[in-house]
Amino acid sequence: MAGHLAIAGASRTLRTLLRDRMAQEDLAVTLAPPDVTPADANGLRVNLYLLHVAPSPHLMNVPPRPDLQGRVPARPPLAVDLTYLVTSHAADEAATGSDLEAQTALADALATLHEHAVITPAMRVRRSGIAGAPQGAPVMDLALLGQTERLTLTLRAAPLTELTQIWSALNTSPLRRGALLGVSVVELASRDRRPVPRPVTERRIHLQPFAPPLIEVAERSGVPGERRVRIGDTVRIEGRNFRALRTLVQFGDLAPSPVTPDDAGVIVTPPIPDDAALQPGPIALRVIAEREPEGVGGGEGKGVPIADLPTPPEPRHLSDTTVLSLIPEVSSAAVLAAGGGLAARVAVSGQRLFAPGAATLVTIGDAIAAVIDPPIGTAAATPLAVEVRLADLGLDAAAAAGLPVRVRVNGADSADAVTVPP
Repeated sequence: MAGHLAIAGASRTLRTLLRDRMAQEDLAVTLAPPDVTPADANGLRVNLYLLHVAPSPHLMNVPPRPDLQGRVPARPPLAVDLTYLVTSHAADEAATGSDLEAQTALADALATLHEHAVITPAMRVRRSGIAGAPQGAPVMDLALLGQTERLTLTLRAAPLTELTQIWSALNTSPLRRGALLGVSVVELASRDRRPVPRPVTERRIHLQPFAPPLIEVAERSGVPGERRVRIGDTVRIEGRNFRALRTLVQFGDLAPSPVTPDDAGVIVTPPIPDDAALQPGPIALRVIAEREPEGVGGGEGKGVPIADLPTPPEPRHLSDTTVLSLIPEVSSAAVLAAGGGLAARVAVSGQRLFAPGAATLVTIGDAIAAVIDPPIGTAAATPLAVEVRLADLGLDAAAAAGLPVRVRVNGADSADAVTVPP
């Protein structure tokens, strides 16, 4: 389907049709105003003149249609109906018998147009030696081969007054024999196009029948009901639908780790990794079940299994999310005397004792002091060791001896039985 070339393509199509199918093989067919004689036309000829262009009322609301490359025009095509003035001209209008010759030529042209009232892309040029249309080429111009509508030719009945008005408008040329020819429909396609997906040639349906994993119990291994965990602990998970082609567990936003449910469907996770992304406070835990999809493909009727179905990029089914509490771990505590610019203080060692930006509190018995960052009178805090001044606790070394030690980081309290040594 052409854009600005469509109307000229329709004119060339009519000229090729007349040159190829008229009974008078040597008759010239020209495209010019009827009051103009082309320089290369010096004999009896039939002339086609595009007189009028009007929008086609039947195709005004047709939606855009894709072309052979699957592209869709940004706007629907402009469908137009063309009106041609068909005239015949003798070599010498004043010669005896010239009018009869012109009448014969006009009748030959009109009969040809009537006999081939519908022009399709399948029509081929029969004669040889036609300029611009080799034998075997389509009669329809290349600019029109892509349009969806065929060219339909119709002789229009026009009163004599209309014809005389047409000739009066054509300068001073005297009235000549002629007829009006309607050509419908020519489509002027939009030149702005957008890509669209190609139509489905084979239906394929991918199925992933599953029941999602469901976590019912998550607790620290060996401690029933305990949802507080530390770095290095394992977690025991009970639930449903854990068995799959591949089962994984995920702590927080870490990469999932593969696990194997036992015969009862219970999962024991790998040790919680010492990863900086896991800090004291709530951490999410999920179970991921991966299952192979099933698929069928084909046309009408019952589908058949196909072996080359592509695997979905992430055939993963996620469980609900349960939340555990990651707590700091206290392994030892000691009272350090003042010296080297540092105050008398209590030093606590362990894991996850400090996280930048999170509040850290040390409790000795009933006394509480905050870990200060940057430090004042103590060593700098690290995840493995923190210090608080005895003065901030309101204690001395003797009073602190034997008292239990706890550390709270980001609201999560340690649960280790550690005391200050005497």
